[in-house]
Amino acid sequence: MKRIRLILSCTLPLLAAAQPAHALQGGISVGGRVGTLGIGPEVAIPVGSGITVRGGAGLLGFDLDMTGRFGLADHRTARLFFPKAFYTLGADVSLGGLRAGAGLLIKSEDPTYRITLDQGASIDIGAGTYTEPEVATLTTGFSWAGTAPYLLLGFGSHSGRGLGFFADIGAVILPDASFSMTATGDDALLASQPFLDDLELEEREVRDDAGAWINYWPIVSIGLRFGLGR
Repeated sequence: MKRIRLILSCTLPLLAAAQPAHALQGGISVGGRVGTLGIGPEVAIPVGSGITVRGGAGLLGFDLDMTGRFGLADHRTARLFFPKAFYTLGADVSLGGLRAGAGLLIKSEDPTYRITLDQGASIDIGAGTYTEPEVATLTTGFSWAGTAPYLLLGFGSHSGRGLGFFADIGAVILPDASFSMTATGDDALLASQPFLDDLELEEREVRDDAGAWINYWPIVSIGLRFGLGR
């Protein structure tokens, strides 16, 4: 409820500034976007002078091969799995050649990062070192509540007829975000208290390394829209 009140406090003043007599001036704009919120459609409706209500969906989540990046040791593969769907609903206000926006984001599932060990490879988890097949995969989940507020700065207008380009940069605010880790491998080892202690220690170390960045999910997207205005 606190997140909903926060985002309403951002968006309601924008909507209140719109004059009902001029609602829907400029018509509806439809298009598509691609970026850190996935790939999918978007609809924008001008509701007043310089104010636009937007709704979109990233329906084609994707995976990234992270093997060999960020100092990952040899004989391991890594993949970053994005949620299969992100949904957004919010409002933008025009600031000259820029836009400022706020709204809510809803996700279908948590993003995860999975390391898979090659045969005989080893991995440090907490204070211990484990060798495949003792540990075959280590998966880190990045979780937060189902809805979260976002703030962004945009380039390109969502009003007017014809084809147009737009871009957004910003962040989803995640005050309750957390990491969780799971592993596959030898069942007896994975259920042992020493391994569970190491896994808990690794979670805390990852959380400490992330610092304040754990509370934000980046928004970087570009798109094309077509205005159906008068």
